[in-house]
Amino acid sequence: RNPLQLDKDVGKRIDAHCHELGLLVRPLINMCVMSPPLIISREQIDDMVAILREGISRTMDDLRKEGVWRG
Repeated sequence: RNPLQLDKDVGKRIDAHCHELGLLVRPLINMCVMSPPLIISREQIDDMVAILREGISRTMDDLRKEGVWRG
């Protein structure tokens, strides 16, 4: 498999989708860094992961539509 090209700003794309859904992540090249509070409930963690998963899913859909990724 070939990694996605760095010029596709995958981290920024995931960040944009997550932001729309109410989660702030920090894009770093093709990664997203999260800095949750030190005190967090299991429910909040589950919500955070669900939103991140949806943000990744939407980004994958975008990349497929653009013909950049077939995954």
